[in-house]
Amino acid sequence: MTRTIITPDVSFMGTSDQDQLNIGLGLNIVRSSDTSVVSNREDPKLLLGWQRETETGAYGLTASYVENSTLSSVVQETGVIAADGTQKQYSLGGNWRTALSERSTLVNKTEYTDFKYDINSLTSYDELSNRLSLNYDWSERVVLVTGFSASRYEPESGSGLASSNSYTPTVGLNFKISEQLEGAVYAGVNQVTGTDSNPTGQGGFTLHYAGERFDTTLDASRSTIANGDGGFVESNNLRGTWSYSIDELSRTGLDTSWQKNKGDTSNTLRNFNVWASREFSPFWVARLSFTYKQHQQDGLPDASANVVGLTLTYSYPEL
Repeated sequence: MTRTIITPDVSFMGTSDQDQLNIGLGLNIVRSSDTSVVSNREDPKLLLGWQRETETGAYGLTASYVENSTLSSVVQETGVIAADGTQKQYSLGGNWRTALSERSTLVNKTEYTDFKYDINSLTSYDELSNRLSLNYDWSERVVLVTGFSASRYEPESGSGLASSNSYTPTVGLNFKISEQLEGAVYAGVNQVTGTDSNPTGQGGFTLHYAGERFDTTLDASRSTIANGDGGFVESNNLRGTWSYSIDELSRTGLDTSWQKNKGDTSNTLRNFNVWASREFSPFWVARLSFTYKQHQQDGLPDASANVVGLTLTYSYPEL
């Protein structure tokens, strides 16, 4: 099967004194040689954002509408096998940030998201989430971060599924070892109500090195996320990226990831990608890649794929 994907995107940003307005428009056009596996699609995207800076912080609003193939959205996020349908995502959010002192900052983000599916194997749902965090500048290189996240999962009426809440307190550090090396580490616990599950540990670790030619990232995390398969699932992730600048116009690298999800349907995803890119002009960039993917799910045969991709990107310069 061959897929041709065209994704034109345009964004606008306007500023006036303390206000900033952002508008993003996009379209994901897919043409498939076998529409029984992947259908032809034209998925739109609309993003709106407004932010105001104040003397002690900032506040703003965001809104978005995004359509996706369920093969790319649900499978990549939770590994659940689903037919090629459409996920429609509507979201509205608000954020604010205020300085409590010279070293401490209080940050809050609230978001309401409505997920709609047009296939029976997935359940439409609403999610209301809030994240409150207190950041303390311990030193020039270390920031202490404490937070509390709460999410409400509300399935579509008539689905036969129960509503549930997810609560996650965390504490962590953002640190900078040098100008090239920085990272973050955090840990917490998650409890999902409305189920028989016990509290589970949550946490993560990120390390990023950006050198003159090398750029590499190592990321490990455990989190609890809502999904269209019926409530919250625990997601364990490992990810590593590496890239090397051959010269001013050429770059090569590899990306690898491992994801294991524990829910009503437990599954494991593995991904290994090797790529090389070449900049032909300030506007055109070509990228050749080879990807190996593997999917394992309880009660189903293992599946794997070898994918060769050629991507040509045109970027219009900023005005």
